[in-house]
Amino acid sequence: MSAGIVDISTAKPGRTIDNEHFTAIGLTDEWIRRRSGIAARSWLPDGTSLAEVAAEACAPIMTRVDNPSAIGALVVVSTSVRQRVPGIAQKVAQLVGLGPSVLAFDMNAACCGFVYGLVTGLSLCEAGPARSVLVCSVEAMSRLVDREDRQTACIFADGSAAVLLEDRAEFAGFRQVAGCDGAHGALMRETEEGGIHLDGMQVYDRAVRRMSESAQYLFDHGPAPTVLVGHQANGRILEQVRGFTSHLGVPFVNRIEKLGNTSSASIPLAFAEELYAGSLPAGGRLGAVAYGAGEAWGGVAVDYQLSAAMAD
Repeated sequence: MSAGIVDISTAKPGRTIDNEHFTAIGLTDEWIRRRSGIAARSWLPDGTSLAEVAAEACAPIMTRVDNPSAIGALVVVSTSVRQRVPGIAQKVAQLVGLGPSVLAFDMNAACCGFVYGLVTGLSLCEAGPARSVLVCSVEAMSRLVDREDRQTACIFADGSAAVLLEDRAEFAGFRQVAGCDGAHGALMRETEEGGIHLDGMQVYDRAVRRMSESAQYLFDHGPAPTVLVGHQANGRILEQVRGFTSHLGVPFVNRIEKLGNTSSASIPLAFAEELYAGSLPAGGRLGAVAYGAGEAWGGVAVDYQLSAAMAD
């Protein structure tokens, strides 16, 4: 058998920040929309626990699982967890009611984290140690940025999304492509003063190229995806990738207008929004492509069947 996505759930607690919020630092709604495609984003309150937000995203899935003890692993993906020891995966496992025998661990691959997490979770399912795996991305990127920085403050956002992976006879095998280049790590980094530094033009060009190449690989090494979801980095980047992949003939998801850039959580949040809106069928094959700091990039094609989630 092969593994695929069988459920999905999201959490966007906190307050909605409209573009008008940034007039205080000299940005206008028109400028932000034109440069980033973003009109609004969610920011978590400063004291909110990321473990609790991740658990909120996982909780609806847990209520729909017939046998929670069958979940053999929990992968919690995050760029914005500040506490290094302990990690948050074990706390999330406790909060959602996973037993003490579950394999729970944190992962950080910046904006490419959900792709890396999917590849890891799918591999665990197909190799046999876990009958099913929860992969949860949770981010509070608003806590990493300098909120007075005109380049980054309006882009980044917070939220969480989780998917349940499971082996099923009807699923085709997943396909993945990934790469990294530490020599370009300085293009996107957290600064000593606080905040995130972006080398805008290089990041733009490399993100478009890497995500487009990853998408092409997934189609060249089928089965082909029925929908493409790119990391929701920036509206202009997304539309460039859409243009370069238009010949592939499948829908390309751009939900950044109301989500902002939620780093590793952006792909599952955008995918879920499209599903909940009825813009995609509840079954198909997802092609997820991402590029992020590190630098890291990659893509994964995976079957999904979400009848349980869509009926909720």
